[in-house]
Amino acid sequence: MVTYSEKGLRLLVLVCTVSAIIGAIAIVGVGVYLTVMAIQGEYAIPLVLAEGLQIPHVVRAKSLASYLVYDLGLVITLSLGLSFVFLLRAMLRSLYRTKGFERSLPTMINRMGVILILLSYMRQFLLLHAFNQDMGSLGGVIDFRFQLVPSAVIHALVLFVVARAFRYALDLQHEYEQTV
Repeated sequence: MVTYSEKGLRLLVLVCTVSAIIGAIAIVGVGVYLTVMAIQGEYAIPLVLAEGLQIPHVVRAKSLASYLVYDLGLVITLSLGLSFVFLLRAMLRSLYRTKGFERSLPTMINRMGVILILLSYMRQFLLLHAFNQDMGSLGGVIDFRFQLVPSAVIHALVLFVVARAFRYALDLQHEYEQTV
């Protein structure tokens, strides 16, 4: 039987909790920043790169409507990332509380897979939108190619397989408990 440290789980729950709080504050901060930029008439859109949100490498949006579409997509993408952290925190808390696997674990893992897929394609949408705004200034900074199946989708498929394995194991455990 696999055992795990209660102290380690408690620490992971704490890290996820702090990350969720900081992430929520960051999303509010980015929302305020984007709103202030729109009010000032500077339609500077920050880029979502692999290293994170890049505010120094900004692109000027062509119009207010284009700026708002990008900003809405950016806030949705950041919120999806935050919901991934919340799901991870919920999984760790359930492991810490119950000292085992709950019936909701496969569902949470499936949701994390869906979020990974959405995050992957939202990031590509945001980069495509940024490239359509101002190709001249981005040409030397980053390179963008649309990928039909990004690596995050492969990670999500692995999560779906793991969720299915947990669901099967939980069904076997339930069947065993019914027989004994």
